[in-house]
Amino acid sequence: MDAPTITSFIQPLTALFSDLGTEAFYQRLLGLIHQQVPADSSVVLLYQRGASPMILLDRMTERDRNAMQAHYFAGAYLLSPFYVNWLNAPLQDTLKRLADIAPQGFFESIYYRDYYGRSGLKDEMSYLIPLSPQSAILFSLGRSSELPLFSDTEKHYLQTIYSIVIKATQRHASLVTLPTPTKLKLWLEDSMQLFGKSILTEREQLVVQMMLQGHSSKSCAKLLGISPTTERVHRRNIYLKLNISSQAQLFKLFFAALSSEQLAQGLDPLMP
Repeated sequence: MDAPTITSFIQPLTALFSDLGTEAFYQRLLGLIHQQVPADSSVVLLYQRGASPMILLDRMTERDRNAMQAHYFAGAYLLSPFYVNWLNAPLQDTLKRLADIAPQGFFESIYYRDYYGRSGLKDEMSYLIPLSPQSAILFSLGRSSELPLFSDTEKHYLQTIYSIVIKATQRHASLVTLPTPTKLKLWLEDSMQLFGKSILTEREQLVVQMMLQGHSSKSCAKLLGISPTTERVHRRNIYLKLNISSQAQLFKLFFAALSSEQLAQGLDPLMP
């Protein structure tokens, strides 16, 4: 950053720390980021184990907002690469680009087409900020076709202010009362493990979980350490046992199962 940029950076940074613990904090932080890295569809989400994510700041496009309200909170978030990344390392702060953490085949998957692609976003970078083993904040910067993909220079800037974003957000969260969901669904995060448990083998369940997360057949086989032929056999058996004939039907079956009372009891929603 050259001298004029540093000078222009000091005032909004000072204002950011003045807004710690106030409702203006996230908007101020977004302004600091947008000073060098514009994004036309940004959102700040609160992740909490056992509950659907909650919006702390909404600066999304109408299309992105509609897609999130229609699909994301209904259960699609369980398959989001950012959410899965958090569940796998709940205390690790990161700055990630969707394209870098999405599984192989994600952008050609039914999940991306039906539940993520409808947002209209073509690029996304997000800070994942842990607050505790049970909660974290996702600060997502999205770009629609109106803006170019994030450049290397912009990614460098986001990395330069990384510590400021992480530490300031954690400090702010410690000064406010975080919203809590009106009804915790403690079974929701176990839905992937329970789905089909009474019908499928353990290996078939793993294949289903990877399919739902957007892994391609080749990616599934590689991660499971099996041949592509064996993976295809697993898929064929899964379809037969679940009485479906396509990946699209698997998604419909999974999302329909999320509202099952059997899940709330810790049971496989597909159990007869």
